[in-house]
Amino acid sequence: MQSLKTSVLLADNHLLIREGLKSMLASDRSFNVVGEAADSQELAAGVRTHKPDLVIIDYSLPGFFSPEDIKVVYGLSSSTNILVITTNQNQNDILKVLEYGVSNYILKLCDKEELMGAIYATVKKEKFVCSKVIDAILNKHFPQEDSCEGVSLSQREVEIVELISKGFTNSRIAEKLFLSVHTISTHRKNILKKLGVNKSSELVMYAIKTGIIESPSN
Repeated sequence: MQSLKTSVLLADNHLLIREGLKSMLASDRSFNVVGEAADSQELAAGVRTHKPDLVIIDYSLPGFFSPEDIKVVYGLSSSTNILVITTNQNQNDILKVLEYGVSNYILKLCDKEELMGAIYATVKKEKFVCSKVIDAILNKHFPQEDSCEGVSLSQREVEIVELISKGFTNSRIAEKLFLSVHTISTHRKNILKKLGVNKSSELVMYAIKTGIIESPSN
């Protein structure tokens, strides 16, 4: 019995971007592009009609799309997952869409492998952001390079980040998750390496700004 395909709606006002995404998705038979949107109105209509599993959107296209479209999509279909693919590296804009519920955010300069990795992660409800987006979230200064690396956190890693951010020691996390201390220590090192951070304080900041945990002031 053939498994159901993941339905996808593409939201970008550039025809070439939509055609490029369709071509990439066509190489994987597990995806089915059910609709396209060149502006906010077409996006809302497409989500109402198709209730897609995945919306791939560039929200940062003034006159066509905006961060508010993220709220519209979730309001019309709470089961829809959203992947942002944009050129926007503005910290305030990134934090705004993260606040609206987006967990997956990459840049258009990312390569095909990263893009497909982000799509797969989004469908599996994992978090996936590229390294330059993490730099922007943490307000780091970074060199203006033409490429970036995707960073995917599994559900287990997100769970560990949450517990670390709450001040749990490795031994307490191990006890809570029924894992060995060595396993937790290994996870912790891998998470820090993935995110490119060295201190727990930076990890906590990442967790707060990406919505893994709430700010203590909330």
